Amino acid sequence: MDHVNDEAAVRAWLLEPSADTGLHLADEADGWEYRSYRDLADQVWSIAELLRANGLGGGEGACVIMPTGFPCVAAFYAVWACGGVFTPVAPPMFGDLDQIVAHIAGIVEQAAPRLVVTSPEFETFVRNACVAAGRTDEPVVVDAAALPAAPVTRELAEASEVALLQFTSGSSGAPRGVRVSWHNLANNIAMITRLIDWRPGESMVSWLPLYHDMGLVGAFLQGVTNQADLYLMRPDQFVRDPIRWLRAMTHAQHAPSPSFALGYVAHRVRPEDIADLDLSGWRTLAIGSEPVEVADLQSFANLTGPRGFSMGAFTLAYGLAEATLMVTSSPTRRPITALRLDNPNLRFGERVPVLEEARVDDTHRVAGSGWITGLGFSTPESTVTVVDDDGRELPDGVLGEMVVTGDSVALGYSGVPTAASSTRIENGRLYSGDAGFLYRGEVFVLGRMGTSLKVRGRSVFMEDIESRVAQETGLTKGKLAAVGIVEAGLQGVALFAETPPGDWIAEARAIIRGHLGPAQTVHIVTGPRGLIRRTSSGKPRRRHMWQLLRDGSLVGAVLHEAEAAPGAPAPRQQEEPTPNQPGPERPQPERAAPQPGTPMTRLRQLLDAALCSVSVPEDAAILFEGSLAEGFGNAGSDIDFLVVAPGSDELPTLPTVLFLDGRRVEVRTRSVAQLRRQLERAATDPDEDVLNRCQRFLRGTVVRPGAVDLDELRAILPHDAFTGLVSKWWTARARHALRYAVALRAFGVHTEAGAWAEDGLRQAMKAWLARRGETYLETKWLPQQLARSAPHALIDRYRALDRESDGGATTAAVAPDPRPQDSGAARWAAMLALAAELGVEGIADDPHALILTRRPAVTTWPLAGRLHVLRSDSEVFVLSEAGARAWRSVVFRQSIRDIMARSPQPIGAELAEFVRLGFVGLQWRGGEVLAPALAMCGPVEPYTPVAVVTTPAMGLTGAARGEGIATLSPLPARRFIGAGLNLVWSNVVLENAREDLVGAVKDAQGDVADIAAHRLIAMSVRVLLSAFGIHPLPADVDPAGTVARLLPAPAPERDELIKALKSAERVRFSRTLRDGGDALGDLAIVDGVVARVRRLAADAGVAQEFPASFDSREQWQRTLTLGYDWLRLAGYLDADLPLDEARDLLASGGQQPHLRESEQS
Repeated sequence: MDHVNDEAAVRAWLLEPSADTGLHLADEADGWEYRSYRDLADQVWSIAELLRANGLGGGEGACVIMPTGFPCVAAFYAVWACGGVFTPVAPPMFGDLDQIVAHIAGIVEQAAPRLVVTSPEFETFVRNACVAAGRTDEPVVVDAAALPAAPVTRELAEASEVALLQFTSGSSGAPRGVRVSWHNLANNIAMITRLIDWRPGESMVSWLPLYHDMGLVGAFLQGVTNQADLYLMRPDQFVRDPIRWLRAMTHAQHAPSPSFALGYVAHRVRPEDIADLDLSGWRTLAIGSEPVEVADLQSFANLTGPRGFSMGAFTLAYGLAEATLMVTSSPTRRPITALRLDNPNLRFGERVPVLEEARVDDTHRVAGSGWITGLGFSTPESTVTVVDDDGRELPDGVLGEMVVTGDSVALGYSGVPTAASSTRIENGRLYSGDAGFLYRGEVFVLGRMGTSLKVRGRSVFMEDIESRVAQETGLTKGKLAAVGIVEAGLQGVALFAETPPGDWIAEARAIIRGHLGPAQTVHIVTGPRGLIRRTSSGKPRRRHMWQLLRDGSLVGAVLHEAEAAPGAPAPRQQEEPTPNQPGPERPQPERAAPQPGTPMTRLRQLLDAALCSVSVPEDAAILFEGSLAEGFGNAGSDIDFLVVAPGSDELPTLPTVLFLDGRRVEVRTRSVAQLRRQLERAATDPDEDVLNRCQRFLRGTVVRPGAVDLDELRAILPHDAFTGLVSKWWTARARHALRYAVALRAFGVHTEAGAWAEDGLRQAMKAWLARRGETYLETKWLPQQLARSAPHALIDRYRALDRESDGGATTAAVAPDPRPQDSGAARWAAMLALAAELGVEGIADDPHALILTRRPAVTTWPLAGRLHVLRSDSEVFVLSEAGARAWRSVVFRQSIRDIMARSPQPIGAELAEFVRLGFVGLQWRGGEVLAPALAMCGPVEPYTPVAVVTTPAMGLTGAARGEGIATLSPLPARRFIGAGLNLVWSNVVLENAREDLVGAVKDAQGDVADIAAHRLIAMSVRVLLSAFGIHPLPADVDPAGTVARLLPAPAPERDELIKALKSAERVRFSRTLRDGGDALGDLAIVDGVVARVRRLAADAGVAQEFPASFDSREQWQRTLTLGYDWLRLAGYLDADLPLDEARDLLASGGQQPHLRESEQS
């Protein structure tokens, strides 16, 4: 090995960087920031000076923990310029910050670097991680604005053999540092370059994280080493807008991706969304990082094929960090080999039963599940063999462990492998821990040996189970994770699914049972998004999830009762609570229906009187129901009768209302079939109305029997079972209301939080009472229900807290309450404690347990610096300055505590308003998204404030602001964007017309000047009307009359503008120039109209004027930037664009289409 040449292959570009190619980083406005390699190298050497000043020398390590950006990528190479060993670490972006700090600390402790390098925004977290790792030194903070000057003399420091310490994902245990040499890197980069047939002048696009081997080596290092134009997106940008990735591929040739991302794109993107893209230049799409799903490949090709993409671009790769990255990859421009295996008969060390072989390309597809794809062939640089348990090489077609040899196999690990490690490096041979086989020399990988199950000698792979279940149930594979369970007395599979339970559960059980056989246990676990714990590279942490579930720590998980295997031991029952141990409240025994509050003789009198006016079937049964029937009510309460008719007729829900003998009497009808459906639905899909109707029927008193078996109907849902349903329903509602109260209190809106907490406690008490048989739903008779269940200590405590209430004021203060934050803290704690004792679990007063989530159809759009929120694609809100600052602090999937702690200004009031308006949602960590509801009300919906009507309604920076945190524009979204586009483009045409007018006057071209003046006046009127929200615009005739007719009378300067327009209309430059008159005076009259219009149309409190588009390059670029902001929103709403050039600007990302990259600003 030539150590020096290997180093040079990777880092020598730093001495001769290209000025013509470079890095393009995706920005937050759908554009790209560009740095040439020459500019990037300058920053590399500046950071290298900083690192050297802090003591980094050759062979010493540096952990880099920075967000994706130019300083981050420069820091990578700065470590290498110093001769150091570089360790990339996932930045603290999402998830539980305490866990992130612990994860970083674990890597830092194991890597033991000389320096830990980070950025200003991560300094606090990284410092905490360093302290947790036992370090006493400070992290080196790379502040791009304060870097030392790049040295004039640039020399690469001598390096050791190790170039990179790449940590594995840790899917089967703790991450381990893989020691990658310069030779490993140089060899793997060269392999990838040859595989994709990279040619000078080509470019690559990647959204993969730079701390993961595929994103780091396969995209970033490969691209930089070849000094290719490299377009990098962050993973979250890809998830939000996968079309952006496809758009980038219209001018790039190569891209890497995991298989699941192709399925995601095919699911998210519609054919019409990409109808204008040309993907015919896409030469290679390397698929790796996880098992390749044929369905993902085919669905992606179906979407993009009509746009020119060919399946011949696919190259399917096998690789792992211990082999630097790539081991083998299938050749491009050749059909993909697909095999369908007899999975139930797979046995380690035996020939793989192949049921079917197929070729997949642009004209050939496969259907059904169970297909796996070939991942290429061994090469002289990278050879794959298959061995048995004793290390003996197996022949073609026999299942065993994949072993890799070659120049890309890493030197080893930074620490001692744990007992759980299935991957190891011995004497230059990499034992992958992957099960697979060769088929006619091509590599086929089935899954990880460490996560597979042995069932009667057969191998069952969790990856295969996930694929089968996804394919046959229609669930998304990315929302599934199968875990093989091998414990004393228990063997089987637990399938974790981030999806609601449903009919698919039975289907999934049958599929898994078909794989395992009848003697295995199948658990199904459902839960919200985030249930499946993943590594930093997105792989499921299977064993970890099962352990969390066993420990009761997998929050939000719902374990659906396992289908017991025949002859298997009965599952262990939860131990009964002892008298000294709190246990769940048991339902009270079925008790007799309460005594009606009206004598039976009086009821029969009223019923007879009612039947004189109401026709009911002779054989119908009639019940007395409602509050009086249950012993509540008063002299003003209704007398409610339920008529139950035999048969299945669809009888009306609306009752007949009568007034008899001084009482209001209601007669409601239900057929037996209707009532049966109602009772059955209560057990599966309860809501307030269904539960209320069932309660009234179950506790009603028979006044007149009929030909209806009421006992048989009541047996469908006995009251003792109904008590559990009602209690569960109230408990869930109480939990949501109380968690919502916790969030509001964390935001500082104490009055509103207190009102929600009181109502949540009321619902908790209703749940507790239901378990004691008090199932009457409406809360108006809660005092009587408490009286019937008293005496009890919990009731006494509830009444005491209720007496302390201030009336449950529900006024939602926009600003935080002026009283101290701990005001009423004792009462608050008492309410939460009582709710827990009433049976409502998981309501700790912990803002860290509440995370912010995205709401559907809520998007954010900056318009010339002013932030707008589009809700439901129909309503436009503009944020105040404080609101915009708070919005920029929002990080989805992070906790309220962490978000508020990071903000330098108080943002609680703004966050609370964002929640009320439905801009963001709330979720309990590991649990459900909150849908809080007050008692006897539906879940609270995002409210809509009064639209603020100002004149003008909008300006160049978007909607006019009111006084609140978020102001609702009176203009519907489509009219808003239509008027905004006309406002911007009318200003552009106005600038052009004025340029023509000034030139014509200067050259004494009178007739030309008259035409230009007419255009300028017409465009001025368009600007004005657009600012007032008028869209579509009227014809460009009679400017003064149009303004007089359409502009509201109270508009300032309206009358003066009309006079100025009339004066301008009388100007004739051709006459003035012919007669030797004052042409400049006429120009001043026309300019006066423009100035007055722009003054009227200006945003209140905003000094920004429309750029003088035709004066300079800088002014034209300002015009393009302003127009692009509006066009992005127009493109999202699929609005009509004002001219074809606007469509080109939108497609170009806001840049001029023909400028060289180095000229783009």
